[in-house]
Amino acid sequence: MEDSTKKELIKTADICADMSEEECRKAVHVSFADWIERNVKDPMAKLVLYGMGPVVGAPVTEVNFGMVANSWRTFNTVGAPLIWYPKNGNMQTAVLDPLTKYYKSHGGKVITNRTVRKIFTEKGKAKGILVSDDQNNSILEEYTAPVIVCAIPIFEAVSKNVLDRKFLTKEWAEAVKRFEKLAVYDLSGFYLLRKDIIPRDGTGWVNIYDMDYGIPTYIGDVCSGEFINSLNEPPGKQIVCSMIPGTLEGTNFGIPTRWEMVMKAHRRWKDAVEKAFPGFNDAIEHESINLQLNFTRYAYAVVPTEVDIQSPNIKGLYFGGDSIRSIGSPMSDKCFQLAFPLCEQILEA
Repeated sequence: MEDSTKKELIKTADICADMSEEECRKAVHVSFADWIERNVKDPMAKLVLYGMGPVVGAPVTEVNFGMVANSWRTFNTVGAPLIWYPKNGNMQTAVLDPLTKYYKSHGGKVITNRTVRKIFTEKGKAKGILVSDDQNNSILEEYTAPVIVCAIPIFEAVSKNVLDRKFLTKEWAEAVKRFEKLAVYDLSGFYLLRKDIIPRDGTGWVNIYDMDYGIPTYIGDVCSGEFINSLNEPPGKQIVCSMIPGTLEGTNFGIPTRWEMVMKAHRRWKDAVEKAFPGFNDAIEHESINLQLNFTRYAYAVVPTEVDIQSPNIKGLYFGGDSIRSIGSPMSDKCFQLAFPLCEQILEA
């Protein structure tokens, strides 16, 4: 890079580093592209920033600057986005089990194998839910409660009419509509290797680029099992995972999913990893792939207001899914960042 480009990029990073979390939250209505046009002059620096789209998982015109600034500032302050993991066990033992124990010890009852069909409200207050039995969909059950936590993405709750859109404020309804626009499927893969292929002394998570006619093309990510807290790796084996965004050129899997696109992206990722880490394909002992909604990135939309834990106009209705808090972490630790504040707000209510 030219010195002028480096200087401009460093200046941008410094601006983000100086922003507080509250300042980032106030910028969720500003698209990253608009911020670039107003604040970055160097053409090559602009090109680099616009090139972040594939890694972020959406065009920079459609993601908000607050999220970008919140993520970027961690590099200047602590060196990288911080990933939370439980010291012992996993997220179930660290979050779900203690909360379940607390809830049951206070008279609560845990019911599973049910699908929520409707959230009921009355005069601005949460009233209860209607559920169907997963073993027999013809059986409907109604439960009343003063507190309801919606844990699925809020745009799914609205699109499936679990929560009627008319109960949302105008700004929240608009935000949910924009979340839904960014909701696509990503592809993840799980590989058991006969031997170590991905270096264990590296970063643990690697963006994979392939050279397509001389242009570096982002293919997806590869990470080692240690990075995702895989505690039971078989002796002499290596667990490796992939993450392929569904928003790249050639990977728009669609809803409903086009399976030929999925397999094409899967093969392309494996070929690119083989170039970077020779012997990868021959070392595969077992592999499986999984489609899932896109890793919280739908929460990064440019929105008139940030959708947060508590409904602004329905007392007792809370949201614990990963479609809220636009400037939250894009990693698995969002579970921790939401679970405990959610508990505190409910206890204070």
